[in-house]
Amino acid sequence: MQIGFYFDQTRCSGCYACAIACKDWHDVPAGPANWVRVLCSEGGKFPELFVSHLAIPCYHCAEPVCTWVCPNEAITKRDEDGVVVVDREKCRGEHPCGIILEKAMRPDFTYGEFEAPCQIACPAHVNIPGYLALIAKGKFKEALDLIRRRMPLPSVCGRVCLNPCEAECRRQEVEQPIAIEALKRFVTDYVPQELPERLPQTQKDKVAIVGSGSAGLAAAYDLVRNGYGVTIFESLPVAGGMLSVGVPQYRLPREVLKRDIDYIEALGVEIRTNTPVGERLSLDDLFRQGYAAILLALGAHRGQKLNIPDADLEGTIVGTAFMRDVNLGKEVKVGQEVVVIGGGHVAFDCARTARRLGAAEVHVACLESQDDMPAEASVIEQGEAEGILIHPSRTFTRIWGEAGKVTGVECLSLRNVEFDQDGQPHVDVIEGTEDVLPADMVICAVGQTPEVAGLAKVSGMETTKRGTIAADLETLATSRRGVFAAGDAVYGPTSIIKAIASGQKAAFYINRYLQGDVLGVQPKKTIKAADIKVEIPTGVEKQERQSMPLLPTDQRASNFEEVALAFSPEAAVAEAKRCLNCAGHLCKDVCPYDAPQFGAEENAKIQKCDFCLERWAQGKNPICIDACPLRALDAGPLDELKAKYEDIKEAKGFTYSTIAIPSIVFKPQNHKLSPL
Repeated sequence: MQIGFYFDQTRCSGCYACAIACKDWHDVPAGPANWVRVLCSEGGKFPELFVSHLAIPCYHCAEPVCTWVCPNEAITKRDEDGVVVVDREKCRGEHPCGIILEKAMRPDFTYGEFEAPCQIACPAHVNIPGYLALIAKGKFKEALDLIRRRMPLPSVCGRVCLNPCEAECRRQEVEQPIAIEALKRFVTDYVPQELPERLPQTQKDKVAIVGSGSAGLAAAYDLVRNGYGVTIFESLPVAGGMLSVGVPQYRLPREVLKRDIDYIEALGVEIRTNTPVGERLSLDDLFRQGYAAILLALGAHRGQKLNIPDADLEGTIVGTAFMRDVNLGKEVKVGQEVVVIGGGHVAFDCARTARRLGAAEVHVACLESQDDMPAEASVIEQGEAEGILIHPSRTFTRIWGEAGKVTGVECLSLRNVEFDQDGQPHVDVIEGTEDVLPADMVICAVGQTPEVAGLAKVSGMETTKRGTIAADLETLATSRRGVFAAGDAVYGPTSIIKAIASGQKAAFYINRYLQGDVLGVQPKKTIKAADIKVEIPTGVEKQERQSMPLLPTDQRASNFEEVALAFSPEAAVAEAKRCLNCAGHLCKDVCPYDAPQFGAEENAKIQKCDFCLERWAQGKNPICIDACPLRALDAGPLDELKAKYEDIKEAKGFTYSTIAIPSIVFKPQNHKLSPL
């Protein structure tokens, strides 16, 4: 038997009688209801009004996720009535159950701010400890569902994220950080793709997004889940922006990217490719078509050449154009001796791609020392394994040529290079070290800018000296009302995960704008990963990080097969078990309804609804049921509730989780109320 709860929104008038009775019964002082989580759902305008309030209990799920991840095994589900309870002797209660050192935290820290350093470091704030705990228990689908709460592109970020989370992982104080990125990739690969049902548009407004890269897709993901109609306009023939045309397939296979985009489209986002926004389709046209807000997420597709003599010789190209042509399937011929200028991911993508297209010798030359190159160490190592020759600490003085064609790159060695706040390099040259790197093809991968000049000209948008869209860095609102901007179009070239976070931020403020709220919000207290202090247990045994299996080097030369081959289930579980659970409260983190409450003792001072379990034992209803004057609430065996009320489904403002089915049933508001 499963005890359940019933809420009839058609009868609720939002009178608060239930909340008042609840406080009285639990001996909680009168005042604002911040002690209990309440969902308030409002709809319509006078005289067609709808208001209801729903206190959030533990939903006593059929398969409660919290019972799987509790490190103290304090949570269980009772067989006799399906109620989830906690063993108070084992539970840490209001204290985090991880290795966080509470006494070393700032005195103004609250329970909810005790988060793991990895989660704080993640720009998208993905719940990393929660999904690692689920993987460690073999709950791979549930882990993916948890990742998707904050991550619109889990398959992508499982492969090409810069993983700032791993840099803050406290496991490195024992030996090596957890392979967080690889574990995210594992669950996206291992769990079969199940496309979600299309979400209904519950808001009256539609939003247009210009650009289908990381920022645009992230904003669309959040906005469509908030009930808005969302259309993405993409100038390229494929969706994905630089994810499609900038990243090589051996790092991000197109079917993997398509998997994430298909999921977003299934939710209800429309993507129109081959549809540039500018002169033919202006921002004014989009507003006239009924879009109430516009987000510009154009990316930074325009590559730059070095400002040195003869940089326009035949055979000298920019990296973004080179990668775009290759990824769009165009015929691209490379030279036999290729020099790529730059030390970031684009440079190594170009170099390794040129090698696969048949270049006999490929060099990467850059300003930075080898230790300071922007590309990840794993990318550099894989490039060297494939035969890429690296020339660090070089500055470039001219391109050599003959008969109008490039023959080499002249460079000088450096003692040091420093970049100012605008990103401009200041070099310390070693005199007399002139050298020429022979080349019949030179690829410049030294920076990118957004292509906003045309759009700004026809739409009256303001731009910055750097060629980006001028936008408020907090709200991302531009100089034109109703138009927002995000991603590389605002900040210049950045990482995929930062672009995702920027799109999420834009979606938050677009929602506030469309709801008529003041855009500015009170800033939250800044918490840095370094603020979280932990105490590594003395008994922790060293366990080496699982190594990512790679495609053998001799099998990479002439194809674009993915190089990283992914963990096995056994390796994934073993790696996830290395997590030390820095911040604890995993039950709260993984709960699909954010409402764990397991009190079974009498007169518990609750934080959320405790189901009034002590009244059940006395043969009484929960107090809210007896207090409701309109009889909008009921409780009892779940099967009896479903038989009694029949017409039940998801309530307005409430969505069942894909992870766990709750023991709560609803009759939603589906008619217009008459004026009082």
